[in-house]
Amino acid sequence: MAHALVFGASGILGWAVVDQILKSYPQKGVFSKVTALTHRPLSLQDSQWPKPGGTNPELALVSGIDLTQGTVEDIKQQLRERVPDIGTVTQIFYFDFPTEQEINVAMFDRGFVAAEAVTPNLSYVILPTGTKFHKGYGIHQPQRPFKAPFNEPMNEIPQPYRDELFYFALRDRLNVLQKGKRWNWAEVRCDIVVGFLPHSNPYNLAGFFINYLSLVAFVKGRGTKVPYPGHPDGWNTLSNDGGQDIFARFSLYLSLNPDKAGASELYNIADTSDGHPMSAKWPAICEYFGLVGVPPLPLGDPAYVSPAQFLEQHKEERRQMENQLGSKIQQVDLMTGLDVWLMNFDFDHHLALDKARSTGFVEEGTPTRSWLQTFDRYRAAKKVWLAS
Repeated sequence: MAHALVFGASGILGWAVVDQILKSYPQKGVFSKVTALTHRPLSLQDSQWPKPGGTNPELALVSGIDLTQGTVEDIKQQLRERVPDIGTVTQIFYFDFPTEQEINVAMFDRGFVAAEAVTPNLSYVILPTGTKFHKGYGIHQPQRPFKAPFNEPMNEIPQPYRDELFYFALRDRLNVLQKGKRWNWAEVRCDIVVGFLPHSNPYNLAGFFINYLSLVAFVKGRGTKVPYPGHPDGWNTLSNDGGQDIFARFSLYLSLNPDKAGASELYNIADTSDGHPMSAKWPAICEYFGLVGVPPLPLGDPAYVSPAQFLEQHKEERRQMENQLGSKIQQVDLMTGLDVWLMNFDFDHHLALDKARSTGFVEEGTPTRSWLQTFDRYRAAKKVWLAS
């Protein structure tokens, strides 16, 4: 049976991989154990993962391994001490990323290189990319080189932009490390990641919307009309969100089917094969909170208040809401950055999923399923206010 080692297990994607394994995806008896590595302490209760053991796989929750410090030998020693059965690991999901390229590569050189050296039964590795607003397809360039839907052959963007992204540096490192080894690896990419996580995350758009819409519901009540807070042109542009569950299941599927996944391959994944506009999502998102989602205001409209501004303007009401919830709302570190991001997406940015489908993975969601499921998870954590 398989044993998964998940770096960054409290992050939005790592959390979902652990969750799916503990729910016995793809079926009972495939995974015997998942070892979840987190830097910050995390309790099983706060994680909201299913209870391990019994008919579910075993869970080892290991906190405190800091990949920003020490040497490869230091990390190898910590892994041997903290994960006594490290030698039985068959899959590694390396989902531990900060933001700067130099830090990412140095962390990878400590974490993955150390883990690979002490896992003789390793068969497959999954590296996620695309969570940094899809720069892998060059949309951060002054002149975007590609038009959506984006497919995998578009991945090789020119210099100097290639060097700005740590995705490519990690890809290059994995290709070097894999030579002559029995294990293979794949890169899995999605667009906007929609999901729950137990800790803070600077790019958590779902948490950002939850904080904003909960406070609107608390301050203004049921039936309040809420314009989409993004660029007016973004109301009808196409995207296909990457729900954390479908990302996790596809990653697990590839890792368990190396003959289909191949070596050093990049795969797009999303909830739906087709792109859908925010006009198909925002009304349902707002309805969850007892609100009415309506189209965005024109640019420059004096009535426009961004989500971050609204949260700042209503600090006292936010404290009152948190007191009644009995919990702090989700910490989102880059709220003003997400305001800016919402105003930047005035163009189609959906992904083509033909390559993922060619592997035999055909799961298809809906434009809103991941959003509503994420809201349910945060509600269980007492971080959602619904209008009464």
